[in-house]
Amino acid sequence: MQSEAGWRRILAKKSILRLLKSPSSIFALLLVSFTASLIFTSPRASGAPGAPLLSGAQIDLRVRQALEKACRDCHSDATRYPWYSYVPPLSWLISSDVNRGRRHLNFSRWSEYSIIRRERALSEIANQVKDGGMPLFPYVLIHREARLSEADTEAIFQWTQAERRRLIMKNIQEESH
Repeated sequence: MQSEAGWRRILAKKSILRLLKSPSSIFALLLVSFTASLIFTSPRASGAPGAPLLSGAQIDLRVRQALEKACRDCHSDATRYPWYSYVPPLSWLISSDVNRGRRHLNFSRWSEYSIIRRERALSEIANQVKDGGMPLFPYVLIHREARLSEADTEAIFQWTQAERRRLIMKNIQEESH
């Protein structure tokens, strides 16, 4: 014998099924779901969007500008979110990519990294840029201004080498004291 609570569950399921048979109900449900997803999947503002990029690094203006145009949106707290980054499922993909990029390397937190971590990051930047691995192809496909010219690539590569040498010397000096 069914308890009263059991009957209520059965009746609730039947009314939900009846609602789902109506096209207008299905449309309303989809509209409510889509609106909720817009609200709950918006890109989150980062902790320090105004923090200077590569604070503490010795970097010339040309290299800084090249890194800002090609790397800032995924590798800093100063991400510029376009209109489509608020629309699911693109918002999920973009948010995931930006969070992964920041976890891997965040230029807004450069001064917080140890000297060793900065040296390793510089080596990886040099390799990724020289090999054409960064910026990622899908990003450049949408953001054509993020493409690095051969001159940009070479300038970034030379900067990474010089900055790495400077950090190595700084580390040696700190260890000798």
